[in-house]
Amino acid sequence: HFYKRIMATTQDVGLLTRKLGAADYDPTRYVSEISQRCVGGEEILAQRKVIQNLSDDTNNQLKKNVYQNYSQFIETAKEISHLENDMYRLSHMITEQRKMLTGLLETSLLGDSVPLTHVMEKGEVPAEKEPEPNNVNTVDQGRKDLLDLMENVEGGREIIDVQTRFILHHGDLVEMDIGDNSALHRVHGYLCNDSLIIATWLREKRGPVRFKMSSIYPMSTIAMVNVRDLAGIKHAWKLLVSPDPRLFQCKDAESKKAWLLAYDEAKDLQRTGGIPKAKTFERTKSIRPRPNEALNPFGEDDFEDEAEDIMKEPEIPEWLAELPDTLDVHIAQREFEQAVELLKEADEEFEESPDSQQIRETKVAAAGRKETLITVLKGELRVTPDKSLQGGPRTARRAVNLLSSLGRANEARDLLLAHRTALLRHTVKNVRPEGSTVLYVQRLGTAFYQQVGEACREFDKCFPGQKDRSSALLMWTEEEIEWFADRLDKQVFNSQSPITVVSSCVSFLRKQSERLVNTGMDVIFMLDNRLQASIEKVIMEARDKAVEAVKLRWAEENWLPHNCGSRAGLEKAVADLNSVGVANISGYVGENSHLLLTTNTVSFSQAYLQLTDQLLLLFTPGTRHLVNESLVSVLHAHLRHMEQAVRGDGEQGGQRDSQFVVKNAAFLLDTVLTLAEHRYQEKTQSDCPKLAKLHSNYTWMKEGKASVAKYTDPNYV
Repeated sequence: HFYKRIMATTQDVGLLTRKLGAADYDPTRYVSEISQRCVGGEEILAQRKVIQNLSDDTNNQLKKNVYQNYSQFIETAKEISHLENDMYRLSHMITEQRKMLTGLLETSLLGDSVPLTHVMEKGEVPAEKEPEPNNVNTVDQGRKDLLDLMENVEGGREIIDVQTRFILHHGDLVEMDIGDNSALHRVHGYLCNDSLIIATWLREKRGPVRFKMSSIYPMSTIAMVNVRDLAGIKHAWKLLVSPDPRLFQCKDAESKKAWLLAYDEAKDLQRTGGIPKAKTFERTKSIRPRPNEALNPFGEDDFEDEAEDIMKEPEIPEWLAELPDTLDVHIAQREFEQAVELLKEADEEFEESPDSQQIRETKVAAAGRKETLITVLKGELRVTPDKSLQGGPRTARRAVNLLSSLGRANEARDLLLAHRTALLRHTVKNVRPEGSTVLYVQRLGTAFYQQVGEACREFDKCFPGQKDRSSALLMWTEEEIEWFADRLDKQVFNSQSPITVVSSCVSFLRKQSERLVNTGMDVIFMLDNRLQASIEKVIMEARDKAVEAVKLRWAEENWLPHNCGSRAGLEKAVADLNSVGVANISGYVGENSHLLLTTNTVSFSQAYLQLTDQLLLLFTPGTRHLVNESLVSVLHAHLRHMEQAVRGDGEQGGQRDSQFVVKNAAFLLDTVLTLAEHRYQEKTQSDCPKLAKLHSNYTWMKEGKASVAKYTDPNYV
């Protein structure tokens, strides 16, 4: 019955094909239907297998269709190629006919050219007259040449659709690799009045077609600059274009010179609105009629006055007229220093030159290039996700100095600090959390303070002697320490970190902060102020744990000498006491590997002296009171229990050896408390009054004589 149901579900493959290929096919609805119809996972797997087989059959059928039609595709492509060649031949024939008609229209019946000016009488044209080139004829000739040349270029029909475009220069070039100056391939270049066209050579010629359109660059988006002849390349010029510049090599120096002159002419055409600049002429060679002729409505004096008025317009230097183009080249080649110097010279020239229309236009153009330069320099400092941070400090310093020269010192300062922020945080975040917490924080602190120090040095180099901007550096440092402290809160100051870890980390960070004082930036106060709350919390937790440990040890006190078990154990116990600062312990060494101190006294001495070292590592002017209070409260808690033992109070009062108790009390007062006072004075260069008072108030225990009144100073409760 089960297999019959499977067959009923999967037998109609044709129906399944129609369902999957229907226009209103909904995958979700189909899966829902399958889930309702099939019972169990095996039926669903069988249905999946049927769909997979159908998919494989469809793929195989598609491959067969492609193989069958492949030959038809090839034949169709050949036919299209033949039709394309026919179209090129027809286009060439039409062009030849158009040229023939144009020639017929320009040919006179008498064999001379039709005069384009007024009719002149015989003998009135001066013998020394030289014909000047006509601007309109130049444009027409360039247009005709462009039409002829584009017949040889595949895809050139789009070029000649622009009616105002005409050719200035063209020739064969070799494109070079801009990295290693190696030849890439041959190209043919066409320089028009409004664009530069690059075409590649075709391997298979198609009738008159020799080239294939590769790229076209508008004249306003490119710059053609000369490349000096080096050992690896000669007769080359560089095309500065976005996104990557290109390098082309000419066949000889004359060809290179022709390309550069044609580019200058094209830029002049851009400035004059696309009209070729008319050449000057001499009045003696003009074909203008004499003043006594009837065809001249003006007198000679009027013509001379008009010429004099035109000559009165002041001319600006050639370098100033070409200032916008020169600035474009410098910016494109990242020659920012030359661009800034050129802008300064231009400003001086503008102040000295009289006001004129050309001066005003050049000022506007120079202002636009200045804003472009400022934008580019800001981009050098601005940090984006896709920009590398490995540019180095020289790159940032260069941009800051140039922005300051352009009057944007405040913006340069903010961008420099933002750049240093990104670099600092990138460096800190790349520190891997490997090893212990102390080692990780040491690597973290080293990276952080190294970046802060480098930022301070770079700021001083960029703004030397400018004290008014130091406040911005101070605020930046405070913000970065705040960010760094937030990371420390997560790594160090949590409930799992003991005081040993915290004290080691804070001590290392404070030493790193002290090194920055040499650079003129004292950040110790900033660090202490930011970490004070967290440090106080750690100190109080350590104090409370130490006091609680005192209570637990006294609850187990049996007043027996500390048994080390063996000679090696005794030596180890002595070495442990030596490690915490107890140098001379020979007076307390007994027989049979015993110390003439209780286990409680030995354990407390080691723990208290270690706690003293850790608290002194966390000692700051802000935590001074809390450190003093913690040192006194822990020792006072132990001495109170010792006082009861000396007095003979408690459950074991009759079982104690009074001399042994006094010996333990003397060790605590003369050795442990004295070491704590000495370390405190050595660390803080001052004394702790409460420790000294504690020492004086419990001195009587060394003699084993009870004092007249019990010590109940509330300061130690």
